[in-house]
Amino acid sequence: MFRFLCALAALFVMLPAVNAQPAPPPVSAFARNPQIALPSISPNGRRIAMLSEGAGQQIVAVISRDGEPPAGANVSAVRVQRLLWASDDILIIIASVARERGQWGAVDYTQIHALDLNRPDRLRELDGYPVGRVPDTGDLVVWGRSGGRGLSTMDPATGLFLTIDQTNEPVFDYALDADGAPIARTSYRVVSQRYILETRSGEFWNVVDERQEAQLTTKMWGLLAGTDDELVFSERPARGGERIYTVSLETGQRLRTLYENENFDFDTLLRDYYTNTIIGLTIHEDMPLNVWFDEDFVEVQGILDSAIPDAFVSIMSWSTDRTQFTVAAFRENRPPEYFLFDATALSLAPLGAAYPELAAITLPQRLSVRYRASDGTSIPAYLTLPEGEGPHPLIVLPHGGPVSRDTGGFDYIAHFFATRGYLVLQPNFRGSGGYGAAWEEAGWGEWATGVMQSDISDGLNAMVQAGYAIPGRACIVGASYGGYAALAGATFTPDTYQCAAAIAPVTDLWLIVRYADGWGDVETPYSRRLAQRLTGDTQLPDRATVRGLSPIDHVENVQIPILLIHGREDSVVDDEHSTAMNRALERAGKDVSYVHISDLDHWLTSEEMRTRVLSDLEDFVDEHIGD
Repeated sequence: MFRFLCALAALFVMLPAVNAQPAPPPVSAFARNPQIALPSISPNGRRIAMLSEGAGQQIVAVISRDGEPPAGANVSAVRVQRLLWASDDILIIIASVARERGQWGAVDYTQIHALDLNRPDRLRELDGYPVGRVPDTGDLVVWGRSGGRGLSTMDPATGLFLTIDQTNEPVFDYALDADGAPIARTSYRVVSQRYILETRSGEFWNVVDERQEAQLTTKMWGLLAGTDDELVFSERPARGGERIYTVSLETGQRLRTLYENENFDFDTLLRDYYTNTIIGLTIHEDMPLNVWFDEDFVEVQGILDSAIPDAFVSIMSWSTDRTQFTVAAFRENRPPEYFLFDATALSLAPLGAAYPELAAITLPQRLSVRYRASDGTSIPAYLTLPEGEGPHPLIVLPHGGPVSRDTGGFDYIAHFFATRGYLVLQPNFRGSGGYGAAWEEAGWGEWATGVMQSDISDGLNAMVQAGYAIPGRACIVGASYGGYAALAGATFTPDTYQCAAAIAPVTDLWLIVRYADGWGDVETPYSRRLAQRLTGDTQLPDRATVRGLSPIDHVENVQIPILLIHGREDSVVDDEHSTAMNRALERAGKDVSYVHISDLDHWLTSEEMRTRVLSDLEDFVDEHIGD
């Protein structure tokens, strides 16, 4: 999957001045690979690794602050999710890779490699997922080598491992002490629906909490920074966002609430791999934020917020001594920008911009808004405003998932369309994630003609009534579940939009139900979640019910042009969905265009894929609602 690069071109693009630019940026400026992403500083603060771009390819680049030659690896064939330093010389690359197609098509799985800078011609694939570090040695603590039934330490330079815990039942979460030794573990037994928390005393494990849970709603994250006896847990209450609290390592009893937000779920807990402790969390309210439990980071965050007052500043990585930090700055009208912060010298040096061609101009504002649904519910959304006085032609851009959400800051698709003169609305309709369990569950059983769809079309009506959108000039565009929503708009509310474009859409829900049922008993967590989201019931829906929810069974209602885009290498939604939908629309005599791309994946991973898709979308939308 990876290819070593013996030399790299210039890695950084200094941030240019912001100037007005009347002509819209080219497609390539939005479709390109990021010039810089995921910057991660080494433990001693002397090397910086990042996801970067070279000759149109994605690379993991490592540069030295001591004048060493840069090194890296070509990672264009995978989706890099994280960069983590095991030691000053060994970088861990965590990526998602699509397996070869099987009975159910391509499937994503996690692949982990170690890049040894002492031997940069060799990348070693590792077995197991890193959950911590062993101080001084640079060994990783890894989980999942045996189906989740154990924990090991691993030398990333050699791949040799030592088992430090082994179980008969799969373990969901481990907590480690500062030496990398396991001190607590949790498991969930699906058949008996029993949740178990165990803590370690010497060589033995003791059960300190055991209870019945129909669904697993709690998660252990690790030991709280600054303590040696408080375990950090999260839970999802029926109302409000997820709650972070601590539990006694000795007794299993709840101690205190660390954080809760009435309106939003958090994204993830932040771990300091040098101490194996939980130090904070990330959350997207309207924009991304860090919330810190460690006072060192509270102080640094305050300095950074004052230094870059016009942005939302996020700390990405840090050195062992907490003096060197990589930092990201997020704004509503500019791509992310990255910096190196020296806490000793109180200096802030630019590393570069994710999209350097776009950093030179002022992009349209992408604002957090709310509008009223037809039943009076307030719907959160993002609205990207093109230049000039409105009203404007409108693109409604529902997200995928559906248990996902759009978040604030730069969005390459929304900003691309807005620079072309389109108003772009991205509704976080009921059924979206990130707003608490009640908001997500409000979408169960509400597909097709329910509130998940009406919330989207109500957004169009709200934009017209507010004078932002031109009546009768709206196109719905989406990918994955968003593609389903686009086709549902065309089939179940045929008078609402003037065109619909669907990328990798779900078109026949019976294919999804059949796949879920193929795993066996409807009591499996996957099948139960699917059934709840489709029908609001714990039973899998029957064929008649699914036909009522599937756009492919209602093509006779279509009155507008439709564009379908799908790839043969899609690992999430098989291209069978679009192929069958295209046939059904053609048989019904409808206006449909089908772009079938052999090497296109679900995530539009490559620059070439994104360029093709954005160009096809622009041509389609311009033809039907453009000037």
